[in-house]
Parts: sequence; structure tokens; C-alpha cells
Amino acid sequence: PNVGKSTLFNLLTGINQHVGNYPGVTVEKKEGTIVLNNYKIQLIDLPGIYSMNSFSPEEEVSRKFITEEKPDLIIDVVDASNIQKNMYLTLQFLEMKVPVIMFLNMVDVAQKKGFFIDEDKLSKEIGIPVLKGIAKQKQGFKELLDKVVDIYENPINVPDIPYSKKIEKFISEISDILKKSNKFQKIKWRAIRFLEGGKQDSKFLSNEENSKIESIIENLKISENVETYPMLIVQERYHLIKRVVEKSCKKEVLNSVSFSDKLDKKLLSSFFAIPLFFIVMLLIFQLVFWIGNPLSELFASFFNFLAEFISNFWQADSQSLIKSLIVDGIIPGVGGVLAYTPNIFLMFFSIAVLEESGYMSRIAVIMDKYMTKAGLSGKSVVPMMLGFGCSVPAVMAARIIENRWERLATIMVIPFISCGARLPIYILLISAFVPLSWQGAVLWGIYLLGAFASLIVAWFLRKTMLKGNENPLIIELPDYATPTMHSLIILTWQRGKHFLEKAGTVIFAVTVILWIFNTFPKTDIPKDSHFSTTKIQKIKSENAIMGKIGKFLEPIFIPMGGDWKIADSFLASLAAKEVFVSQLGILFSEGNNTDNESLGTKLKQEYSLPAAIAFILFMLFSSPCMATFAAVKAETSSWKWPILQFIGMNLIAYFVAVSVFKTLSFFL
Repeated sequence: PNVGKSTLFNLLTGINQHVGNYPGVTVEKKEGTIVLNNYKIQLIDLPGIYSMNSFSPEEEVSRKFITEEKPDLIIDVVDASNIQKNMYLTLQFLEMKVPVIMFLNMVDVAQKKGFFIDEDKLSKEIGIPVLKGIAKQKQGFKELLDKVVDIYENPINVPDIPYSKKIEKFISEISDILKKSNKFQKIKWRAIRFLEGGKQDSKFLSNEENSKIESIIENLKISENVETYPMLIVQERYHLIKRVVEKSCKKEVLNSVSFSDKLDKKLLSSFFAIPLFFIVMLLIFQLVFWIGNPLSELFASFFNFLAEFISNFWQADSQSLIKSLIVDGIIPGVGGVLAYTPNIFLMFFSIAVLEESGYMSRIAVIMDKYMTKAGLSGKSVVPMMLGFGCSVPAVMAARIIENRWERLATIMVIPFISCGARLPIYILLISAFVPLSWQGAVLWGIYLLGAFASLIVAWFLRKTMLKGNENPLIIELPDYATPTMHSLIILTWQRGKHFLEKAGTVIFAVTVILWIFNTFPKTDIPKDSHFSTTKIQKIKSENAIMGKIGKFLEPIFIPMGGDWKIADSFLASLAAKEVFVSQLGILFSEGNNTDNESLGTKLKQEYSLPAAIAFILFMLFSSPCMATFAAVKAETSSWKWPILQFIGMNLIAYFVAVSVFKTLSFFL
């Protein structure tokens, strides 16, 4: 982690990437392809890890991939300024006898710290190719690709790790047992794993073989007079790393403090930290409106034009179901959501800047003491910040939290953080009811309120259902870095395309279903009724399936200033939050395509300001989409927690919305 691995991967593959999950686990899998010297090279971006010893999903994925998929080559990306810690993983690769290239990244940062590495000497010491470069400045990657092809055509012999004779003796004894079992490859590496305390391979051995290995380990403990014998291998590795670094690296003593340390001294101080964090978030939300709104209006105008253009293929009084499906269903439904694409991409871009600059990990440190009061730790901030994009990966990201009860509490409160799917709802209502100069501040307040609510609920859960000890925050702070536009665009696109894919699949499908439910059964209106178009559409909508469901639910929503249309829209949003806007777009399309009034204008004519605020709060606190529901079920391995989350959030949302509407209606 934090060595510029993703930057290098993005540089090598560009947008030619496929993102999915590894089979059976919720760890993200990135693949990319490039063509070089008539070779088609497939690159797999394995999760960033510090070692192969632990049992987190990320480390398990890396270990299984290397041992079972047998890649042609490992590109080991190393932070040149932190080589001693990073080389621990390198030695484990060598123990596994896999072909490795070491790529020393961020050499500019190392040199600023007075650290200079002779890559030729380092290569000679460890017996594998070593290259250096600066991924974010596009330096060294061409040489790296040439070396990849060269090693594929001329395979290297991975050297043995020269551990001390006393350790080699015990490694050899365990290796002999594993060889006789005839069940393993990479024998020496597996023998070392036993000396590290790893028991993964013991299940493949007989009781007699396991007993022999336990006897060897007992002899090791007696011989070295230690109880925690796994530390012997750790010490051996670090002693070897120290010798290698001393021979191949030069450290100049610099009196100056690094730029990152200077900046942290100011930005992480008790005086600046919290105000700066709030200012950064406020600027992000202002950016979403200042730049996003004009672009969103262009998108909305395009969809209005498209609806009018397509409707001209039929006569004005045409009752064609195909025309109605396209003009009154798909375009206002899907188009109503897609109109907010600029705002959503700007939000994802801003989150990418926080991550790539190194500020995201600082946010975890800044918020740690406040999170602790809620029974969480700063580590919970990372998945919660990701929740601003989408709740599903945020729920999955909670696995970085070791404490089971803390992790569960974090998963339960993540949906209170406003995801990108809620953003179209907020922008629609805020744009309609709030003056432009206040729109960014109001959006910032909504997100802040959701975050505050998540802490309150987390505190309650940790005091009642999820009691347990708290773990201190231990997190690495990478040096501040200037994000490259290339990486920012790729990160933004990877997250934003999920929204577009959902608009083209889930939202499209739900919109078609909603159109059917909003259209049938059809109500015949006498031609001589003299009703207005709006009146006719209202009668038809109220008598359709969704209208009847909405009328049935309307008494629940009247106390918050809503009606059957709001009831229908909330019901539709259970599939995907954005569909709240789609359903309103369908209901307010009115079958009149010459009317270019925006949906926001129509809502302002229909509902009061207190009602609009109540709707925002209801959508903020109500249960997440079905995809998040499924993610919570997968991460907790139980139906109990997602069902409890669904019921609890909707009760909170309803109580808050009704209370706020009643209070504001009294004063306004």
C-alpha cells in the first residue's frame, strides 16, 4: 500500500481495465492488457499488502493468486524512500521462487530525503532485476515493459535466500518431510511458513507428519531459547535487508524536515485540523454546484429536446404506447437521472483528489478522537468517506477494521453517509427550493448531518448491541503527493461508469417497469370531457397500479407534506435511490412535451419548502438500495443485520421528516 502501485498500473494500462471481484471474496480485482513487441500482456493488479503472512482477504488473494495462478512475472513496486520496510515482501516472493522485477518507485521523494539507491548493486545483492522510476511523472515505465518482455523470453533463476546456518538447518528438516509427502510445490517457502507459525498446509499432512514438524519446531525453541519462534524468521529477514541496503544504498544526513512533516505539523494540529477538513468538504460541495449545475442544465435541455424530437414522429394526439414508453417513461426516467452525471462525476473526482494527494489518510487521523467517542476509530473514516461515492464498496471496505464489533457498527451506519445515488435527489430539490448562493452550503450541511447521524447511531449500537473493546488507530501516512490528472481521470471514470452502467441497466429496467405500473390499467377519458392535459394525466396516473399503491400509502406521507406521488417515488427508490428522481420525472411528465418547465419548477409549484426539506431528510436517513442490503448480508453472513438496518433507518427517517415538517410549517 501507498507505494504508487495504482498509479503505475493506470499508467501501463490506461482506461483499458476491467474491474470485478475475485471469486468468493469481496476484494476488488483489476485487470488490464497492453500489446508490446507482438505480445499481448495481461496485467493483474493484486491488492497492496505488506507481507504474505496474515489472513486478511487481501493477503489471502495475493497468496492464492501467486501460488495457484502461477503468473509469469511479479512486478514488485517498492517505495524507494521506504525500501527497508518494503523489501520484506520482496524476500517472501524470493522464498516462493517466483520471477520478480523490483520497480523502485518515487525515487524523487527518496532523493529529497537524502536517500540514494544504486539499482545495479541492489540487483546484484538480491539476484533479481531492479529498475527505478517515477510513475506519476511517467518515468521508467518503458524500461520496465522492455524488461518484462526480456525476462519472459529469457527466464531468470530466482536465487535462494541466504539465511543463517542455524535457521537453514530447521528449514531443511521440514522441507524433507514436505518432499516425502509429495503433495506440495514451492517446498522451501512452505517449510518457512511452518517456522513462521503458519498452519495452512498442515491440513494436507498426516498426523505423523504434523507431529514430526511440531517436534522440529520444539527443538528450534529449545535451541534458540525462545517461545515466540516466528520472530526468528522475521529477524533473519530484517538482518538480511539491513545488510543489502547498507551495501547498495547511501543515506545523506539532512537537517531539514521533510515537506510532508512540515505540512502535517500545521494541518494535523488541533487548531487547524477540523476547520480545514470542513472547509475542504464545503469547497467540494460548492464545486459540485458551481461547475456541475450549468452542465446538468445542458444535459436536461438535451433530454427535453430529445423527447420533443422523438414525439414529432407521431401526431400530437397520438395514443401510441411506444411513444408513451419512450417520451413519458424512458426519457424522463433515465434522462432525469443522467442529467446529474456532471455533478456525480465531480464528486467522484474530488474524492479521488483526496485519496491521491494523501489527505484521505490524514482525515482518518484527524477524526480518530471524535470517532473514538462514538465507539469507533479513525479506520472507520476510510469506508465512511468511500460511502460518499457508493455504499456497496464502502461496506466492503469496512473489512480493514480488525475489531469485529467496531467493523459491524461501521457497516450498520455507512448508509447514513450520503452516497452518489442520493445526490440527484438532493440536487433536484435544492436547485428547486434554495437560492444558488446557498446551494453548496445546504448540500454540505446535508452530508454533515448524515455523518453526524452515523456517529450517534454508532455510539448507540456500541453501547447496547455491539459492546466490545476498541482498537487503537494504527495507520500509515504516505507523503503528500501531487495527483496526476491521468490517475484522477481513471479513478473518476472507474467509479462514475458504475453510475452510468446502473443508469443503462438497473434504472432503465426499473423505469420501464414503473412506466408499465404508471400506465396500466388505462383509464378512458371521454373526448368531450374538456379536461386539461394536466387533469387528464392526473386522472390516468391516479388510477394506474402505482397510483393506487401511492394512494394506499399516501396517509403515511401526508404528515411530512407529501402525497401519493412522493409515496410512489420512495417505493421505487428501494431498488436504487436515483429512481426517486426517475419516478417523479415520469409522474410529472404530464404527457405534454411542448412544456419545457423543469422538473424542479413543477415540484416547487406542488410542494412547500418545509415539505422539500422533509423529503430530503427522509431520503437521507431512509434505508439504502437493495445492492447495499445484499452487501451488508454478504459481509455480516446474516440476514439479521440488514433487516435490522432496513427497519431502523426507515423508522428514524420517518420520525425526523415528520418532526421537521411540523416544526417548520409552524414557523414558515
